[in-house]
Amino acid sequence: MKVSLICPIYNEEESVESLIESMISQTKKPDEIIFVDSFSKDKTAEIIKKYIRKYPFIKLIQRKSNIAEARNIAVEAAKNEVIACTDASSKLDKNWLKEITLPFKDKNISVVSGGYIAVSEGGLEHYISMLTVKPMEEWNEETFLPSGRSIAFKRGAWKKVGGYPENLYTGEDTLFDLKLKEQGYKFKLARKAIVYWRGRKTISKFVKQFYLYGKGDGESGNLKRMKSNLLFFIGINLYIFIFIISLFVLPIVSFILFLILAIYFFISGIKFAINKKRLECLVLIPVLLFLKRFSYIFGVWRGLLRWK
Repeated sequence: MKVSLICPIYNEEESVESLIESMISQTKKPDEIIFVDSFSKDKTAEIIKKYIRKYPFIKLIQRKSNIAEARNIAVEAAKNEVIACTDASSKLDKNWLKEITLPFKDKNISVVSGGYIAVSEGGLEHYISMLTVKPMEEWNEETFLPSGRSIAFKRGAWKKVGGYPENLYTGEDTLFDLKLKEQGYKFKLARKAIVYWRGRKTISKFVKQFYLYGKGDGESGNLKRMKSNLLFFIGINLYIFIFIISLFVLPIVSFILFLILAIYFFISGIKFAINKKRLECLVLIPVLLFLKRFSYIFGVWRGLLRWK
């Protein structure tokens, strides 16, 4: 089975070398690797060109593009029917390509969801990583939507849904997945196809990440298609509305609502403290979880207000 491995990239001089090394060290070799670079301002392109001289199956396309446009450009340039996709700032497990393409032996499979793990160098980044990616053992194959950093699909399916939605800055991979599901394409979860991915290093970047996830879901209409996220959004907004009204009408109700929310976040901290055997989770996890939930909510509102 011939496979084209694609990757959008921009200003990744610090990580692109380790990414390429993980690509060329795969137990199943990609037949071609296509990078689409939106004219990086650092040495990203120079590093890729250095590898191209040694490995001619690596290709570089430089074109001004957002991440969705870059993926579509790469797929259009690819020679093969099976497309494997990852993102920059990632490192592939040596068996990633082998594992993510294995399910295609079943001709009914059109999309394979790969696994991914957020890694860190310790400190605050470690706790941010805990909340950025849910442990893979908790992923439900029926409802899981693959990330653009670890997915493989058939070109025909990509073409049928019109490729990645190029009007979106974020949430584009989620909408792509949802359209594929709506068209009836069969997905398979390959838990052993692992991408190691660096999470955000600071609280501000963590907050911005989930704000943009929410904004993307609001702009794209993804929220209407994702029942659990929609119920969460409605529930939180109802909570906020009742809380604010109660402050003026019946303060005791606001106090009770505050306690319920505090207990919810504190219990989450206890669970992480037990599972990870780290006492500091009791404080850090509730704070980070609060920021994650509410930055997503604010992002959704921003996206909805701009979505036509």
